Amino acid sequence: MHPLEQLRYLARSWGAGDELPVQEAASVLAELADISPGALLQACRRLIEYFPGSGRAWWLSARALSAPEPVEGIWDAAAELDADPTFEHLARELPVGRPVALVHAPRALSLAVARRAGVSVQKKPRGASVVVVVAQAAGPEHALLSPRAVEAVSMARSHDAEIWCAVPRGALLPGPLWAQLQLRAGQEVPQLLSADRASTAVGEAGAGPMTAVLAGPTCPPVAELLAWRA
Repeated sequence: MHPLEQLRYLARSWGAGDELPVQEAASVLAELADISPGALLQACRRLIEYFPGSGRAWWLSARALSAPEPVEGIWDAAAELDADPTFEHLARELPVGRPVALVHAPRALSLAVARRAGVSVQKKPRGASVVVVVAQAAGPEHALLSPRAVEAVSMARSHDAEIWCAVPRGALLPGPLWAQLQLRAGQEVPQLLSADRASTAVGEAGAGPMTAVLAGPTCPPVAELLAWRA
């Protein structure tokens, strides 16, 4: 099967809003970069079209296109995503003895919190003291949330719960790519969490004010991803 066909199959296998299948996507991109380097840009753009609201799709594509050796760069980037320490940082910071709600949590987050002794986790945000949401993507001042997380944030505000936002490695984009993501994903303002709305944010470097966590994207704003026709 041609790598572009594999990419199409991959997109059909994963629903919108699910986590980006990083290793599978990297495998397709790396194979294409090896056999047809000139088609890598097309594949990266196609990946983004399939997963327009995934910061990691943009991040992986930007790292692939900016790497001096694309195949090596793709696998290095995928390894970095798999080794993301964000959820471990978050689990260590959660308060003991207070009810915590994990909203639309990736499996890695649930496992990290389960290993932390004394943290009381509940399924629904109502009644929780801390509501944890995970950014699908983020830019200099905002994080993009799933619809379920937006509802949870609204509920948390209604009973004065703390809102914690996890920004996984790869979700954070430089300003120009973040602007493109919003245009292509068609997201509206209510699905954006502004930096001043989160009590605490946690990124790959640890916990801190959300403005600080959103200040250090780790991929370049490659020109090839700033504008193109679908």
